[in-house]
Amino acid sequence: MTGDHPLVERYLSRLEQGLKLMAPTDREEVVRDIRSHIAEATASGTALESVLNTLGPAEALARAYAVELVLNPSPGRPPMSPFQRFFTLAGILALTSIPTLVIVVTLGAVGISFIVSGFAVLAAGIVDAAGITLPFLDGPASDVHPAIAIAIGPLLFAAGVASLWGLSKYLRWLARTVSGALPART
Repeated sequence: MTGDHPLVERYLSRLEQGLKLMAPTDREEVVRDIRSHIAEATASGTALESVLNTLGPAEALARAYAVELVLNPSPGRPPMSPFQRFFTLAGILALTSIPTLVIVVTLGAVGISFIVSGFAVLAAGIVDAAGITLPFLDGPASDVHPAIAIAIGPLLFAAGVASLWGLSKYLRWLARTVSGALPART
């Protein structure tokens, strides 16, 4: 009876719009699951408005399903590599909110730049300590004492690795949180 209700159709239309980047079969399955969930809940006596409020905004539910399908791909679909899965999740979750976008960009940039900088500072310290003169430099490779550069390089590298580790933990936590908000599949 709720299938033709304008609120349900509007909600499902917004949900389908939010799922437009998914494969058509996945999109149809999600919309069918949500339609079924709404019908079952209203058939058991729950008010339609209450059911829709419990589901939350259609756009947020679409993002949650996108995360769910990355974490648990549908049968028959080739699994993603860990690298591909990480960046897909990072992209989905970074787009879910401004704070997440800031956290992902900041930790990612700090992690990558500190790893590269740590390696470069360590290499410059080793080159200077060995007394090697590089043809493209007019002086020492570093402006600090070689022992300081050799000590600071690994610290920068470790800080970069810690930042990327923190980013990975944050994305996993966020994925579990968003995935937990999904209604149970029937």
